[in-house]
Amino acid sequence: RMYDVGADMVIEEVSTPQPGDLDVIVRVHACNVVPNLGNVLKNWTTWFPQLPLPNLPATFGLDAAGTIAAVGSGVTSLQVGERVYTNPGRSCGSCRACRSMDPIACDSYVFQGYFGFTPRSQETFDRYPWGGLCEYMAVPASSIVSLPDNVTCQQASRLGYTGTGYSALRKGGAGPNVTTLITGASGTLGLGTL
Repeated sequence: RMYDVGADMVIEEVSTPQPGDLDVIVRVHACNVVPNLGNVLKNWTTWFPQLPLPNLPATFGLDAAGTIAAVGSGVTSLQVGERVYTNPGRSCGSCRACRSMDPIACDSYVFQGYFGFTPRSQETFDRYPWGGLCEYMAVPASSIVSLPDNVTCQQASRLGYTGTGYSALRKGGAGPNVTTLITGASGTLGLGTL
């Protein structure tokens, strides 16, 4: 966990989270460390003082993968022991944007274990304060992607970057016999999109 912006992270014993009714607890086996994480941990409050990080001390890390260790009472389609990837996008689930299937436009949208997109993001961080650099994390069941047998947890922890590029290509209408320009193709996200 990190106690101050720019400080070293420390390993600590904390209580294992309990699932809410529509949550699952994931035992983390792999977590992506995105190239920009160092910048976020050192500079976010200077670059974007109006946008929150999780309350400190905080556990960071996004794009975790592992096995389900517990399920909430309202979760019926996921099972303990199932291997999963956790999509880090979190929204309130009830605002107009969320109800219109546009959660990225939610006024309290965050990447769990990373940063918030609006001044109201702390509301979502309060519900899901654990990033993937931990042993157990609580996540909404709706954010779970079940893994096929041929995808390891280490491979799945890279799905966030791959998924971002795939989503952009899909939204842009890319496909066979379509010319697509990918700018910034020297970075991790751009190379994955190529």
